[in-house]
Amino acid sequence: MAITIFIILFSAGLLALLTVLLQTKKIPPLVFAGLIALLTVFDYALLILDKIYYLHKEQDQAFQTQMEKHIAVIGQLTQVQLDMTLQLLSQNSTQENETSIAQKVAWRDLLLAQLQVANFEQVQIEKVKRMLNQAVHVYLMEQLNKQLVQGLGHRVYSDFVRSRPRNEWTDDLFISELKVFLKKQALMKPEIEFTIKRITHFDAQGELLSPAAGR
Repeated sequence: MAITIFIILFSAGLLALLTVLLQTKKIPPLVFAGLIALLTVFDYALLILDKIYYLHKEQDQAFQTQMEKHIAVIGQLTQVQLDMTLQLLSQNSTQENETSIAQKVAWRDLLLAQLQVANFEQVQIEKVKRMLNQAVHVYLMEQLNKQLVQGLGHRVYSDFVRSRPRNEWTDDLFISELKVFLKKQALMKPEIEFTIKRITHFDAQGELLSPAAGR
């Protein structure tokens, strides 16, 4: 049990240190989130291995029951860490750019791989994938909206948006009708067409096309 106590104390201390560094702006939120993600997987894997070792060492039913309770608590603590990481990674800010979004995709791939290795439940893995993909999708949609305002002009863009009640629009419907509208009005520009392609490709494949590919 000593290793369990050590891991919990070590993680708590490291988490406190990282929080202080974040609050004092010594590290950016994305780096903080990434480090917490790695710490989460590290803690979970070591603690589960520790429990399995003792379960094999002692076959007493009462001891097994106690260990199962410990594992349940560890799972809850790990879930809290994972939720914190997801909240930070999935948040979009006004300072988002291509570099930070590409880093989110990289963190997503790393985190998903580590969660698979640590045998997290599939529902949790899908939650991580869904939330981080949504953060990237939101960024891409914001870039599309900026391009539309700049490329079409505010009046034309507003007329298109007001063609339906606001509560009827979904992102999929918006893109579908936008493509029809732009082609019909001969307003489809290469940069807008590529941004639309980036969105549909990412939503379908989970891969972020490089902006350089559209130049």
